[in-house]
Amino acid sequence: MVSQNGNCKVFSDDEMTSRERMLAAYRGEPVDRVPYWVKFPGGDWKSRQPGLAEASHEDLLDYVHADGVCFCDHGVRRTMPHVTVDSHWDGNVQHHVTHTPDGDLTEAWGTEPISQTMHPVEFAIKTVDDLKRYRWLFTDATCRVDADGLAEGRARCEQAGQRSLYVTAWGTCPMMLLVQDVIGPVNFHLMYNDYPEQMHELMELMHADNLLHVAAIAASTPSDVVVSVQNTSTTLISPAQFMAYSHRHMCEYGKIIESAGRMHELHMCGHLKLLLPQIDAIPAASIEAYTTPTVGNTRLVDGRTLAPSKTLVGGTNVNTWLQSAEGIQRSIAAELADCADTRRLVLTTAGVAPPACSADTFRQVGQWIHDAQVARRQ
Repeated sequence: MVSQNGNCKVFSDDEMTSRERMLAAYRGEPVDRVPYWVKFPGGDWKSRQPGLAEASHEDLLDYVHADGVCFCDHGVRRTMPHVTVDSHWDGNVQHHVTHTPDGDLTEAWGTEPISQTMHPVEFAIKTVDDLKRYRWLFTDATCRVDADGLAEGRARCEQAGQRSLYVTAWGTCPMMLLVQDVIGPVNFHLMYNDYPEQMHELMELMHADNLLHVAAIAASTPSDVVVSVQNTSTTLISPAQFMAYSHRHMCEYGKIIESAGRMHELHMCGHLKLLLPQIDAIPAASIEAYTTPTVGNTRLVDGRTLAPSKTLVGGTNVNTWLQSAEGIQRSIAAELADCADTRRLVLTTAGVAPPACSADTFRQVGQWIHDAQVARRQ
């Protein structure tokens, strides 16, 4: 399949290239129409789309009439001098044993067969002694730039050209990483209350390591945008906990990223409505994976009202994309109708799109977004 749009514009009559449109939306500048980005499903979804099995990412974007986001390697690698890790697979579960000077940590991650995504099935930290062991992952850790990885990232951006915004992701702030991946939601809150000094010490040690990591990435990446993959949600942490740790940490990451001339993006796919005024104060250009009810609890008008400095990248939820193309269009139109204008908006699938949504459905929505703008100009 060969790109039909010269690796430049989504439609031949567009006034802006995809990259120009996305950059303008992130900067809060005028756009020729609302950007539209599809986060394609993983697994074997592409092979089940007629005629698209061998399509490149840019070919897929062209087919569905979507703007582009190019994810590229930042080239920065961490070295943990006091830690080694042994891993092995057992069916669809990957087991890790992390060896530290204070003993071993064991964890396991399961692979979901349809999406091919991984989720923890055994958390590494289970006891207060594990808190001591986990500290070693961040003690004397260093960052280095891998020349091959950085060159690969630059080459990927050059390949995408004017078709995409260039994006890289660095990781997650301490609190959300512990909640989601390392301790788990239940035990995190028990430990947070039972061992407050140890938990505070660990999170600040993790944060200090993150500052070095973020600074190295912001200085070297060819990307326009550096993403903090937060997954923040008041279903997992309280507003008070968010302000005590995550907010403060993300403000420091954002200052580093912006001082290097990059835009800071917050990947926040959960319930955010109670936090939007506080999120607005974080040095960041955008909230990505911004999710509407019933999966999230924020509508576009909420973000435009309560976090006006942020570009909202999302505006739908997984259930939106299980409807017909006409139903999806009605849902998007209802979200847009309550906003005073379409500044600082990028319409996306919010999270990764459900495999049940076909490429042809994405294509119909992309055509509808374009045609609606053409009609407004006439």
